[in-house]
Amino acid sequence: MEESGFWPVSDGPVPSVDMTDLKSAWDICREKWRQARGTVAVGTSLIELACSPGADIRAVTYRCAMLQMLENVRGDLLAPWKQSGQFQEAVFGVAAKIPMNWIGEGLSQLPFDVDAFLEEVRKQSP
Repeated sequence: MEESGFWPVSDGPVPSVDMTDLKSAWDICREKWRQARGTVAVGTSLIELACSPGADIRAVTYRCAMLQMLENVRGDLLAPWKQSGQFQEAVFGVAAKIPMNWIGEGLSQLPFDVDAFLEEVRKQSP
C-alpha cells in the first residue's frame, strides 16, 4: 500500500474502529477547532492518548475526517441527529463501522455510501 503522509494512498478498505475511540477523537478535534475558530490539524499523539490501547489511530482519524466532511460538505444532513450541537451516539456508531475506502488519487466523492450511512443512522436512532 502506497503512503503519502499519514493516510495510505489506496482505494482499499479502512478498518472499522471502536465507537468510543472515534467519539473521543471527535471531541478532541471539535474542541481544538472551536479554540482555533476553524479547522486545524490535531496531533495524533493527543488522539492516541484519548483512544484505547492498540487503536488504529490512522483509521480513527480518517473516519473522524470523513465525519467532518459529511457534516461540512453535505450541509444539514446530520442536523436531525444533533442535540445541543453534539451528535447522537448512532452517528458515531455508524461512522465507526460503515464500510469505507481510503481515498485514492483525487477526491471526487466521499469514499463511502452516504445514503447507506444516513439510513443506518436512522435505524439506530432512538
